[in-house]
Amino acid sequence: MLKTLLYIDENLASSIALRFTGYLNKFIPLSLFVIHVEQAGEQERAGEPLQKTWEEGAGARGRRTVYRMLRTENIDCPLAGRPKIFIGNRIEEITYELRSGSYQFYIEGYLNTAEPDRFYKRISSPLYTQAPCPVLLVKNLSISKKCALLCADGVDPEQLVRQSMKILGNSGFRFDLISFRYKEKGQLEIRPAGEDDATLREVHSRLLAAGKSAVKSVTAAGTPEQVGNYLKDYALVASTLPASKSRRMATLASSQASVLLVH
Repeated sequence: MLKTLLYIDENLASSIALRFTGYLNKFIPLSLFVIHVEQAGEQERAGEPLQKTWEEGAGARGRRTVYRMLRTENIDCPLAGRPKIFIGNRIEEITYELRSGSYQFYIEGYLNTAEPDRFYKRISSPLYTQAPCPVLLVKNLSISKKCALLCADGVDPEQLVRQSMKILGNSGFRFDLISFRYKEKGQLEIRPAGEDDATLREVHSRLLAAGKSAVKSVTAAGTPEQVGNYLKDYALVASTLPASKSRRMATLASSQASVLLVH
């Protein structure tokens, strides 16, 4: 079972992430822990007695938030331990817990928007760039039995396959290889992957070496928005972490499917 940490807040993004995690557990057995962080603010400068009272209240508020969400969603994936409630900076607290707890997988919700800059700001934060394990941004509750491995210029095939298979290798999902090629104008073009696509061919070869095979391998030529929309039928799309504001990053931002980031 994968030791997994799921972030919970009282919002729609967390609600979708909870439900998707329950669905994911049918394909990937998860040892699930949940975490919630109450943001510290002006109270940090209060005197010690007042600070202690505020922290106790914030902790109780955080526990109520988590248990309300768990009762509401009632997902089919039992927790492996008590909810973890922290007070402080969200990114710092989650990053510390991931490292100290030796987690293999981190999940959080992300409401999809048409704003690539917002997506890039999220994935370029220390939580993503320094995470010791693959990270899943749950964008949608896609009930699908297939996953896509996104190939494009700048993708390290060895890294993509090795790290994504740590999560998906023993799952019941089927795999498709999608090679993104930018085309500025016209309709989206889906065609069989060509011999000239060295990245996709190496990903395919490494997937076979890992004991897995792709159901199909195609090239998707179009804008990031068109290819992102094409990916909507997948439970999730796996990609290496984009290092910059690239067209692949924009494609992942536009994806209506959840995004598994590895590095």
